[in-house]
Amino acid sequence: MSQIEELRRLAARKMFHVAFVALLALPFVVDIPLETYTAILAFIGGVVYSIQVRQPAVWEQLREDFFKTLEDIFMRLEQLLPLDKPGVREQYAKAVRQFEELVLMAERDYEKRHGYLGILMGAVGFLIAESIFGRGHLLPALISLGVYDAVSAVAGTAMGGRRIGKVSLWGTTAGALANILALVAAGVPMGAALLITAMVVLADVVSPEDNLTIPVAAAAGSYLYHLL
Repeated sequence: MSQIEELRRLAARKMFHVAFVALLALPFVVDIPLETYTAILAFIGGVVYSIQVRQPAVWEQLREDFFKTLEDIFMRLEQLLPLDKPGVREQYAKAVRQFEELVLMAERDYEKRHGYLGILMGAVGFLIAESIFGRGHLLPALISLGVYDAVSAVAGTAMGGRRIGKVSLWGTTAGALANILALVAAGVPMGAALLITAMVVLADVVSPEDNLTIPVAAAAGSYLYHLL
């Protein structure tokens, strides 16, 4: 696979990753119980993951049915509200195909063989961070999961270079700098941003599943800073 193709697939995956982080952030903009909401997300993620791993044929059928449903919805809308503009059906069908291709592009061999473990672990990690450190330390967890993870992965793939274990030196550096800037922009003190990011980088380097450990490490860094 060429580097450009690998970057395209990685960018597609990170689009869904950022969308998932946005879902985690919903209780911060809507008045809903954070712990209950996150637990529901974790439960849904667990159900999806278990179906993918234990019943892959069922998962494939569900995915096919989902995209077919999108097409059927448009057909029914067209019957209820006739559209005079030519080419609307073709444009909608093209959009559905492109979305399906984006989903397929976002899947790595890992997801196809082992399921979407990262989504489940992200929800679990966020729930653990909230349970141990409290809601007041979750903003750094959200930012780090969204910014550090995405930037370090894309930069590491684009720039290559020396690797330390499973992480790229350039990617980790770019992700750390982006994370510090994002935390400071969100009102986190510089000292806290540095400590949080250092713990996030350490979690990324040593953890087999960064989606689980990054939220916990970021919340722990914020908690420790406020103890000092």
